[in-house]
Amino acid sequence: MAKLLEEEAREGFVVVERDVRIPTRDGGFVAADVYRPAGSGPFPALYAVSPYGKDWVDLPAIPAFRHRETGDIAFYVEHGYAYVHADTRGTGHSTFGEWEVLAKAEQHDVYDSIEWIAGRPWSSGRVGMIGESYYAIPMWLAAADKPPHLTTIVVYDGAVDLYRDALYHGGVLSVGFLNWWHTNTRALTLLDPVERLTVPAPENQAAFDFVGQVLRHPSYDGFWQERTPVDRLADIDIPVYSIGNWNQAGLHLRGNLYGYEQIRGPKKLLVNGGPIGDAHSSINIFNDQGFHEHLLGWFDQWLKGVDTGILDEPPVRVSVRPEGSHRAARDWPLPGTTMRPLYLTSGPSGATSSLNDGRLSWEPSTVDEDATRYPYPADHWAGWPGLGNATISQGRPPENLSNLCSWTTEPLETDLEICGGLVLYLYAGSDQADTQFIVRVVDQAPPAGDIPAAAQAPWAPIVTRGWLRSAHRDTDPARSTPQRPWHPHDKAEPLVPGQIAEFAIEILPTAWVFQKGHRIRLDISNADSAALDAPWTHHYGTRRGTDTYHHDRVRPSRLLLPIPPADAWIGEPTPPRPSGAPGAP
Repeated sequence: MAKLLEEEAREGFVVVERDVRIPTRDGGFVAADVYRPAGSGPFPALYAVSPYGKDWVDLPAIPAFRHRETGDIAFYVEHGYAYVHADTRGTGHSTFGEWEVLAKAEQHDVYDSIEWIAGRPWSSGRVGMIGESYYAIPMWLAAADKPPHLTTIVVYDGAVDLYRDALYHGGVLSVGFLNWWHTNTRALTLLDPVERLTVPAPENQAAFDFVGQVLRHPSYDGFWQERTPVDRLADIDIPVYSIGNWNQAGLHLRGNLYGYEQIRGPKKLLVNGGPIGDAHSSINIFNDQGFHEHLLGWFDQWLKGVDTGILDEPPVRVSVRPEGSHRAARDWPLPGTTMRPLYLTSGPSGATSSLNDGRLSWEPSTVDEDATRYPYPADHWAGWPGLGNATISQGRPPENLSNLCSWTTEPLETDLEICGGLVLYLYAGSDQADTQFIVRVVDQAPPAGDIPAAAQAPWAPIVTRGWLRSAHRDTDPARSTPQRPWHPHDKAEPLVPGQIAEFAIEILPTAWVFQKGHRIRLDISNADSAALDAPWTHHYGTRRGTDTYHHDRVRPSRLLLPIPPADAWIGEPTPPRPSGAPGAP
């Protein structure tokens, strides 16, 4: 990409400026590469910034180079845009200062960079932001900070609240992705590029210790509040295109959806799918040129003032799985959605080999007292997240249902579509002062052949997940919605062993059709499956004890499903597109 631009620069079509120092308000600088069409302009600009190293844009667009999240720079320059690609302070060539993930200094740098870009002689004064994952997260903060020349943002896989979206799911420390990301990002920062084999990295870069900071802040305190605009989203009034992926449910998806719900300016939402469970599907879509041809319509609309027709499209489009067709809607959450309860009751369901094989029923229990005991840990269940005991059998990991509790419906008589956030209201107690709930909603297909259902691992994809630490069970009714209980996470409240409490467990949104003959299954444990839950695995520590889940007439534990109305969708389904873009080939 960059080599192509360098060749075009030699031929006089493109101007490339390397390591331009953008001044910051504290006397430092951010290093950036500027790519722009030849000529005086003026040109609208796209700004991208991350800690991953701007010098690595020549890497191939494949999952092995997960940090290559800029999109095709040459594509945008060829279409009349300046593209400014910067290193976050304390990384790459921005050697001034120490990198503090999303701290105020980094936020100020983004603001100052946008205004600097707008003031260049070649600039039209209109600046948009582009990029995926870490590139996308600062966009929410920048839009809330309101630099005068920030005109639009396209937030592709962008968490809005690192605490809730990515690192403390329901107050439960998520270590699988954090450890992988921290190790690789630190190595990338300290060891690359090649010249650092002989030139040591600046000492301030070696000081980066985000894992230590995360561990020192297990509650939602000032550290996290500084790094999120979650309380200022309603102030965002510039055009925002929020783009998520169901396979990023433990990292970015919640933020893309919540951010879209809260902002008040012109907005558009797209949620893609891809192969179920494939965390790489998102970057594959972002690196497809057909997808950027779609995004070009958004940027041209807002940065060039061209009527591209993109505003005539429905504002919301989501992939409905498992088939994957795109459906269009007027808003998110889908207006008119109702929450239908499925009640936990005793079994057997005859469908699984779990510890209890409980039943999910459309009718509440009439039994006065009924409960399920869950002793832990199992000998071969919890372990090193992402490592542990996983084996592969017949091309798929084992279900390990014997190590968790489950509740399963009867086979469905008709297809059942859900779309939105789910909630589990669980009455539970423990003989410990603290426990955690790891929840999965599963689509269990009918068994094949003559193998008894309880002895077989049927096709059973995980539809969505939820988590909650019992000590963080407090909710804020003013911020809670029917599809999302809001937990402040600002203090830990121990359980009284033996006492029963009601827990409102947020389960991440999804769009899914359970087919006729399939069963809906709810799994509950307090540990992840190393085989099935990576990379969204959580700290287990030294947990041991017995939890009790109550499900009777007095304590009606229930799973609430979001059922869209018959007129929720606009038009007919659009078949899945290789690029992930609506209407793209």
